[in-house]
Amino acid sequence: MAFYVAFGLLWFGAAEVLAPHWVDDPVALPGLLRWKTYIFVFITGLLAAWQVRRMMRAEAARVATMQEFFHIVRHAPVGIARVEPGTGHVQWANGRLCRMLGLTLQELALRDFRALAPSRDEGEAQEQMRRLLNGEIDHYQNQRTVRNAENGRSATVLCTVAVVRNNHGTPMLVHVLQDLSEIEAARQAMDYSTQQLRLALDGSGSGMWDWDMERRRYTFSDGVAAMLRYTGKDLAHDVRFKELLHPEDREQVHRAVAQALQTGALFEVTARVRCFDGEYRWFQARGTRHLDAQGRVLRFSGIFTDQTEHRREQDRLRLAATVVDNTMEGVVVTDSQSLILSVNPAFTRLLGYTEQELLGRTPRAFKSGRHGQAFYQGMWQALNQTGHWRGEIWNRRKNGDIFPERMSLSAVYDAQGAVTHYVCMFTDISEEKAQQQRLEFLAHKDPLTGLSNRSWFGQELERAVQQARQGSEQMAVLLLNLDRFKDVNDSYGHLVGDEVLKHIARQVQGALRPGDMIGRMAGDEIIVLARELHGHGDAEEIAERLIRAAAQPWHSPDGFAVVVSVSAGICMFPEHADTTASLLQGAHAAVYGAKEGRGESSAWCFYDEGMTASARERIALEAKLRLAMGLGQMQLYYQPQVDIASGRIVGAEALLRWNDPQEGFISPARFIPVAESSGLIGPLGEWVIHEACRQAQAWRMQGLPEVSVAVNVSPHQFLLTDVAGCTARALQSSGYSAQALELEITESALAERPDEALAVLRKLRELGVRLAIDDFGTGYSSLAHLKRFPIDVLKIDQGFIRDIPHNGDDMAISRAIIAMGRSLDLQVLAEGVETVQQLDFLRSNGCDAFQGYLCSKPLPAAEFAALLAGSGGTARMVGHAVQPVALTADDPGTDSL
Repeated sequence: MAFYVAFGLLWFGAAEVLAPHWVDDPVALPGLLRWKTYIFVFITGLLAAWQVRRMMRAEAARVATMQEFFHIVRHAPVGIARVEPGTGHVQWANGRLCRMLGLTLQELALRDFRALAPSRDEGEAQEQMRRLLNGEIDHYQNQRTVRNAENGRSATVLCTVAVVRNNHGTPMLVHVLQDLSEIEAARQAMDYSTQQLRLALDGSGSGMWDWDMERRRYTFSDGVAAMLRYTGKDLAHDVRFKELLHPEDREQVHRAVAQALQTGALFEVTARVRCFDGEYRWFQARGTRHLDAQGRVLRFSGIFTDQTEHRREQDRLRLAATVVDNTMEGVVVTDSQSLILSVNPAFTRLLGYTEQELLGRTPRAFKSGRHGQAFYQGMWQALNQTGHWRGEIWNRRKNGDIFPERMSLSAVYDAQGAVTHYVCMFTDISEEKAQQQRLEFLAHKDPLTGLSNRSWFGQELERAVQQARQGSEQMAVLLLNLDRFKDVNDSYGHLVGDEVLKHIARQVQGALRPGDMIGRMAGDEIIVLARELHGHGDAEEIAERLIRAAAQPWHSPDGFAVVVSVSAGICMFPEHADTTASLLQGAHAAVYGAKEGRGESSAWCFYDEGMTASARERIALEAKLRLAMGLGQMQLYYQPQVDIASGRIVGAEALLRWNDPQEGFISPARFIPVAESSGLIGPLGEWVIHEACRQAQAWRMQGLPEVSVAVNVSPHQFLLTDVAGCTARALQSSGYSAQALELEITESALAERPDEALAVLRKLRELGVRLAIDDFGTGYSSLAHLKRFPIDVLKIDQGFIRDIPHNGDDMAISRAIIAMGRSLDLQVLAEGVETVQQLDFLRSNGCDAFQGYLCSKPLPAAEFAALLAGSGGTARMVGHAVQPVALTADDPGTDSL
């Protein structure tokens, strides 16, 4: 209002003062002053309307608030009264207070509230009232006792007293009475319920847990502490479940808790917890979350149960059930009357009956009928005396098959010693019996052909020799070896090879005379003992007949035929040998003589003493070779390899030599085959590669002209040993350059197993080693395969060089090899060059290099080094009419060497 008056005075005063200054026309001045009045009235009207609207809204809000307060007070679960401070008269009371006192509102108005609800400590109440009325406190509480006028029951209430002022500013007291009897009854009921729950939990072996989310504190029942073996005073303070959980279970428990808190799902988890005695035990926790009115989690509680013994018992039962269900032995359980109660899956599998078919029946249902009454009487007598019986028994399957079992029958007794059940466990030993028969068969027979095996034939032959000595009988041992039987396996597969071998065995067996014996000695060898002979003629006749029988073709189901020829070695008793071992040895030697064409027939051969002598010589040579390798008698000689265009020595081929102290130099043609057949080629070839690399590196360190070194690799060494690994070790240990090392592999080694050869060559190429095909043109390699191989050099075999220029075929073959090598971008080197005419032919056809006696024979390492040092790396041709060209470092030709 003051603002409005001030605004009006300011408005009119300003208009009176300023209007004459703004308007110069005296006629217009009264109109301006009238507009001043209109505007003020308009603004005044707007302010009055706004003020009235505001007052109406405030009044409506006040009325709503009063109604809301009235309903709250009227229906509150506590008694409320407005009391005059001086007289104590009740001015107003709600329905709850009237019911509490058993009086109507009119009856209450006539009563003193202090008498209706007297304080237990009147002096304290008066002091609190004084402080309240003086404004020292805003309220106070005390306990009072009220009595219901209708039923006479007394109740303890909690009275809260506060001061409010009425419209006239007079202070009034508001008393709020809360009935504590209901709270006390609820508390007693809760205590009783809690006690009952605790007793129930303790009796069930469980405990209660509660997690207060706001206070972040656990509450546990006494049973939890006992389960955790806790002996302290405050389990809630000392327990750290995250640390006590087994590491393997922590993630599982964490996920379950998170899911229960987030979704409200039932929390249930079983995990291992380390108790306070240090031992892990299994516990099950079940619980749920509790939310407040706003949906926030207040508490998380549930029960805690020790599952350790339960799980152990479950594990034992599960293990026992698993053992019974999964054992290979059949299990039958009967009652004391032998009525079947249960069988396991193995039983149904072995006998063919389902469990339902046998329940309530006796084991007589699968009785075989093979055993007499005495057998069963003895079984039951042992069972009654000892409580168990073990043995073999025959039973019958559902399909009628009879089979042998190894059975164990045991009685189960109760606490009084009476039989309650019988448990029978049995194993089907049909396969075991069959295996025994197979072993007996294999002890005497070859499993593929059914013929006597080597051991049994040897025993039969020994018995026959003993009989022949006593009766002066002539006999012959004939060893039949299948020619090139490996080709049959390689061409058609081992399954076809086995069928062919069985066919030949049947044919040969069918061609025997009565009394003759037959056996299989090895993969492709069949041996025959022919008895009661009259001389060589009978043996020859039998050999011819057996060879013809073996040559009968085998026809496959697919329509093709396989024919295998046979070579036979014959050793006569007692003419050639008079013991079992010597007869077998002589037959072996004779069959190889037949393959070499040393017999009277191309297919068979009689034994003679020279055959075993050569075998003994090979064995002696092998022993001597082993000793020579250990004593360092092996040496490497080096033959120069010459570039034809420049005449420069560009390489050397390392050649193995054996200088025996007694025999002198032994030809490689003698000891290399022995090394290959005995397996010595592996360590011998490895020594050659290491020695060649070592020597070549030594020449390089001496400052001699650099040359490459070529090393021959035996086919056996190439295919059966780790050539790549050996080469890598030799290069690493010697420090020699891989690019200066050349390995020579024969054409036959590459053609025999092209895929394996390709894999080995690629490993060598990865090392950086140069690769050459030795003796090219003498094998049967495929040009398609040759194109796939990472080859650097082709070496023309000396057999094609020897007769040049006198043999046109050799010249044509050599010319073709050179042309093919140039077209494949390969270097071509000719071996065995001995004449100037041969060199001129090679030069005219574009051959790159040569080696042979025209330049030099193979030399020891020291002499080869002297040759390099003396010639400056340039070859001097024996008998060559042209003087060699001396190349210097400035000569452009050296860049291509």
